[in-house]
Amino acid sequence: MKKFLSTSLIILLIFGGISATFAADKINSTDAAINTATNASIKAGATSAAIATAASEATPPAVETTEPAIETTETAVTIVPDMTFTGTPIKLSLEDAYKKMLADSPGARIAELNKQSADGVARGYGESVRLINKAEEMGGDYSTTDRNILKINQEYANKQGPRNYETEINKLKRDTLEIYYTLKEIENQVEIAKNNLALKEKLLKNTQLKYKLGTVAKVDVLEAEISLAKAKDQLIAAQNGLNTMKMAFNQFMGFDLMQNVILTDTIKEIPLSNKSLTESIKDALANRNEIHEAAYNLKVSTLNLQNYTAYPRYSSKYIKAKMSLLMAETNNANAPLTVENNVRTKYMTMHEKYSAVQTNKKAVENAKEMERLAQLQYDAGMATLSDVESAQLLLYNAQLDYSRSLLEYNLAVKDYEIASTTGITPARI
Repeated sequence: MKKFLSTSLIILLIFGGISATFAADKINSTDAAINTATNASIKAGATSAAIATAASEATPPAVETTEPAIETTETAVTIVPDMTFTGTPIKLSLEDAYKKMLADSPGARIAELNKQSADGVARGYGESVRLINKAEEMGGDYSTTDRNILKINQEYANKQGPRNYETEINKLKRDTLEIYYTLKEIENQVEIAKNNLALKEKLLKNTQLKYKLGTVAKVDVLEAEISLAKAKDQLIAAQNGLNTMKMAFNQFMGFDLMQNVILTDTIKEIPLSNKSLTESIKDALANRNEIHEAAYNLKVSTLNLQNYTAYPRYSSKYIKAKMSLLMAETNNANAPLTVENNVRTKYMTMHEKYSAVQTNKKAVENAKEMERLAQLQYDAGMATLSDVESAQLLLYNAQLDYSRSLLEYNLAVKDYEIASTTGITPARI
């Protein structure tokens, strides 16, 4: 059989998933260590080779300037001399991103080519059957089993081609959703870091005023200054992570690397899928590629063994055909269980992530109130500077957790919905 063209492009993208975690050395200490730039990967449904997005027709402006000269490569790609995203802003909704990927992305083109390839394979099997029939009319002798296998191959290729195409489009849309909302989530992290910096600036001003009034010691001012400096570092790290993700997004979408793209959609709490678990399992057992592929392999293996029934039972060819049939029977029996397991797992994950969103939403509300009360108590001389900073740290981390949980929940809902379709893994043809 002809091996199906692989459409699994792996584009390694460094997410600036700016998760800031802190560890206090003492109860009254605000020293914290920040873990930044979490690595992640996005897989795009395209070819197995990485996709370069260099523009071939752009030419550098011939205008004299006091700014650093803009260099160009041999392919005339304009090099932006800093980390400023340039060009006429492109406003892009998630739906627009879907349309662009389906219209002109390598992944979409490869999916269409694979569909055409499956059609060609089916026609090839059909032609083989016709040649056998014609040869028999002229006195040739051919195996009925071989003819039946060819017919099964033809039928399978005809049906599986469109299913594989749907699968590749599912994967492409899922990857687009993930990279789009991941970028939005990192934008949220930058805003959280800015808000945290504003709180630190306000706290330093209050501490300096209290020091002038003689109500706090000089050490509190020094501590507040260190806390402000660390908040600035957090913002720089968050912004760097955002820039990294913007470049990755532009490369994925096929834009120039430093193109200024504005994402118009926001990450919000979408409803839970209204598709019941029972309905999803039923549809998955009817639609998933794993089911169809296992059933096809069983048919072929069963017929193939018939070609060796006249062979001794201890011959290598007979034993190999027998083993192939046994494996096909096992896979066919396990396929429904594996698919059902997958759907149930996606269902549980969706509800788990939904619960996390509710918990983190409440945590942010409580953390905001705790920070407000701590600030009031500090102003009244009833709390220490460390108490306020601990409350601010709690709020900062709660906001990051909530932002991340929204992203994970949205992806979990999408994964559950895809689980009852053909899936995201094409079958071999």
